[in-house]
Amino acid sequence: MNKIKFIIFSTLLCAATACTQYYEEYNTNPTQPTSVPAVNLLSTMFEGYGQPQQNNCQFMNCMWACYSGHVAAVANWNLGTNIYAYYNPSDNHNSSTFSILFGQVYPSYYYIQEQTNEQGAVYAIALLSRVYNMHQLASLQGPIPYTKVENGQLEAGYDDEETAWHAMFEDLDKAIQILSQVSVNNDLASIDQFYGGDCTKWLRFANTLKLRMAIRISNAPGMADFARNAAEEAVTSGVMTSTGHSCWNTTNGKSGANGFAIQWMTEENKANACLVSYMNGYNDPRRPAYFQTASTGGYVGARFGSTQIPTTSTYNGVSKLKISDSQQNPMPVMYAAEAAFLMAEGALKGWNMGDTPESLYKKGIELSFEEFGISGVENYLNSTSLPGSHTDRILPADSYTNKSTVCVKWNNGDSDDVKLEKILTQKWIALYLDPLNGWSDYRRTGYPQLFPSTMSSNANVSTTRGARRLRFPLSEYNTNTANVHEAVLMIGGQDNEGVDLWWALKQ
Repeated sequence: MNKIKFIIFSTLLCAATACTQYYEEYNTNPTQPTSVPAVNLLSTMFEGYGQPQQNNCQFMNCMWACYSGHVAAVANWNLGTNIYAYYNPSDNHNSSTFSILFGQVYPSYYYIQEQTNEQGAVYAIALLSRVYNMHQLASLQGPIPYTKVENGQLEAGYDDEETAWHAMFEDLDKAIQILSQVSVNNDLASIDQFYGGDCTKWLRFANTLKLRMAIRISNAPGMADFARNAAEEAVTSGVMTSTGHSCWNTTNGKSGANGFAIQWMTEENKANACLVSYMNGYNDPRRPAYFQTASTGGYVGARFGSTQIPTTSTYNGVSKLKISDSQQNPMPVMYAAEAAFLMAEGALKGWNMGDTPESLYKKGIELSFEEFGISGVENYLNSTSLPGSHTDRILPADSYTNKSTVCVKWNNGDSDDVKLEKILTQKWIALYLDPLNGWSDYRRTGYPQLFPSTMSSNANVSTTRGARRLRFPLSEYNTNTANVHEAVLMIGGQDNEGVDLWWALKQ
């Protein structure tokens, strides 16, 4: 989507929401827009948190929920092998990510930027929302239009990855600085479905995002010191430390607002055999909060990228995701447990995270149990059970032997590599239905050890390594041709799913 599309989308958005009727009121107090304009301006940006709308959830969550081992998409949306289960997403699935993220950010963002004069809590949250969405896109495709995107510009040039990430950190720091000076913003209270206008919680969210981003780029060439400084700043400023800080998109009670719930009802998604096998091996008490029991009893997952082209009937008796059929069920955005696991990894690197890797690792697990109202965390923390393998009774060829041999119990005598695998495995389990983190961790470290698809229909992707990115959308080749070709050169001249990103593992 190029800039002219932003303008068209913006115009349609204003027509649909009648935002022009509030222009005079909105312009009288530019640093504190009233609640009505804030609804019109921020509500679209808020859709980017968790992607609750059904189709967006399919495009924005399911593809990498398969790649992350959390979800198995058993509905064959595109027929044949041209689907993401075999690392070969259709142009429709591939392009939608770019269009959705840009469409949710920029029309509202530029109105807020102009009318607030880049001041106040509303602007800070708009800026934070821009960084949140664009860090996802940068984690998915690599180079993105960021610093060169301007209001009214017809085409947007791309930044190389290092430039884009540095710019996102700068914008995030601006948002953090503003939010650190505000406690509650009453103008936001009525429309903020996450924290009810509590800017102290938004500040913790922003700092946790900064910590996430610092860890993500920490292995990139020349970025170790920058990442360490950013991570330590985030922890000092205050990250999430309790489940009361966790972020859920409650969608303000909108009907049809939980995409996973809708797909649960239509049998499009099942529990992934990878996640289920790990948790079965660990005898994880959280399973009843994550999955429905299978028709044969217990918890049974479906293999991502099955040996048989999937249909909804193939895995009819397999465990569904444990999501209420109420479409008002909230969508997870960021769990407090993530902050503890991020700090545990940082501490393992020798960064000052305020505690030891062991204590932070255990804190992450404890927060996850608390998040889902599950008891028995002490027994779990002392477990020496190993991850389970997958024995498929429906399609025996889909069976898989787990390559991971790490238990839950922390052992100070373990190597740093084993400790890292434990941290990232438990983080991956804890971040249920927040799949981009798991896929990103796997690409940059090789952990957790995910079950691959049984085959690849993409000549550029092996089942050993899996997909490494999303390719640039076809719409960009059609409408932003020169700029996207320049972006391809930034990643080595090949635009395909097998190209490693700047921050990710090279192996």
